[in-house]
Amino acid sequence: MPEPSPRRGSRLTVDDWLDAAMQLLITEGVGAIKISRLCAHLGVTKGSFYWHFTDIAALMSALADHCRKVEESARQTLADLQTLPPVQRIEAMVRLVSDPRRWTVEAAVRTWAETDESLAETVAALDDQIFAVAHETMRELGFDEPEAHARATTLLYAGIGYLHARRRHGPASDDDTRIFIDLLTGR
Repeated sequence: MPEPSPRRGSRLTVDDWLDAAMQLLITEGVGAIKISRLCAHLGVTKGSFYWHFTDIAALMSALADHCRKVEESARQTLADLQTLPPVQRIEAMVRLVSDPRRWTVEAAVRTWAETDESLAETVAALDDQIFAVAHETMRELGFDEPEAHARATTLLYAGIGYLHARRRHGPASDDDTRIFIDLLTGR
């Protein structure tokens, strides 16, 4: 977790607590989110925590709501891509997945969703949207139904795999990305 940011003299907000919890979620996972860790990171006492939340469950509920909003925002971003020509749409989808700001949050949310049913439903809705956009794009590129389905599925699975494997294998190179897009969109 990053260095503590002492807040003495200024009042923390709920967003400050959620930001600190999100950082722990991203860097260490949901199990690391503890009141004492958050207080130490923010440089405040537990009293400050209890000023904003009744207990850790209330914070976790607020964090889950925040994560659901992040996923909804991603769904809206995908919907906005519909105005792009098909190949540019696929390129934009690949860029979204490979953006470090997005994939760090997305990977953390997906990992948490493995144990939180409400988050799992939100992640599934995002996956459905990714598939729908990719499938429609492949149909626009002239692929028949079985091939459009297979290519859309490949894009979805590759994106999920990238989120989970990039820590070990590093980011995809520009050449990797170009070849992947060519494989998906070319005949």
